[in-house]
Amino acid sequence: MTQRAQFMRRAGAFFAVAALAALAGGCSSQTTLAFRCDHVINEGLLLTIDVIQVNDGEAALIRQEGARWFYSPVRQQLALRTRTLAVKGGCAERIILKPLKGYDILAIVADYRTAPTDRVEGLMQFRTRKEWQGRNLEVAVRGAYLTVQEAR
Repeated sequence: MTQRAQFMRRAGAFFAVAALAALAGGCSSQTTLAFRCDHVINEGLLLTIDVIQVNDGEAALIRQEGARWFYSPVRQQLALRTRTLAVKGGCAERIILKPLKGYDILAIVADYRTAPTDRVEGLMQFRTRKEWQGRNLEVAVRGAYLTVQEAR
């Protein structure tokens, strides 16, 4: 076998192994969020939803902001890690997230026009990396709140 043929054979094997490793690592760690909306949400208005990968301290800041989140300077500070969606009744949206190193919490925050004061957890959902990384999550967008669960 010529030197060139040996090189090509080794290079081909290397790229095959590298491709398999990338596929195995990439597919297992990415997260799919499927948003499914009720027919009427947010009193018929578009609903803004932020999906942010954050650390513990940032999650605490988001919780502290509560319903003021969408008008908060903290939101601007986290803009580079924020995926913002605008959904309407009957939506079926899907986003794929790749985990960012150092940010173990997934925050999902909705900006409902009228939010029940006793139901803050319906406006903000937080999941640890163990609960979201590499999973398919379904975000059920209801009239005035949202829920998150692993897709079946």
